[in-house]
This record gives sequence, structure tokens and C-alpha cells, in this order.
Amino acid sequence: MKSLSEKDIWAEVRAAERRHGDRAEAELARRIHALTAAEQFEEASFWSAVAARLKHLHDIKLPGSAVLPKLMLEEIDGDRSS
Repeated sequence: MKSLSEKDIWAEVRAAERRHGDRAEAELARRIHALTAAEQFEEASFWSAVAARLKHLHDIKLPGSAVLPKLMLEEIDGDRSS
């Protein structure tokens, strides 16, 4: 696989989101794992770059999303103790 530009990488990020929605990160991880197992390291590296940018995009779009489930659980647990 030839070296692709940032534009190519971001095009694949957008395409992954359109195709897979919330499952895009998991689908990319599956693809990277399969490529690595098949020793297609150059292509796996490309898709790793796509996955990294998708994660970064999600971090920007959903700031604090990692703590949201914990806060929701605390709120639910707090309701039970009342």
C-alpha cells in the first residue's frame, strides 16, 4: 500500500463513521487485528492511523464522555439509597 495523505486518512475516518456509526472504532480494531494477523503491517499501520484520528475526533465531539457512564452510575446508585 502506498503512503497516503492526511486527506486520505480523514476521508476513511468519515467513511468509517458513515458505514459503522457507533461501532466504527470496534470495526477498525477488528480490521487492524486481521491485517496484523495476516502480516499486512503496512496496511494495518494505515488503518491504525485512521483509528487514532477517529478516537481523537470522538474525544473532541464528546468531551467528558469517558466519565459520563461513571456519573450516571453514581446518580443511579444515589437514587437507590434514598
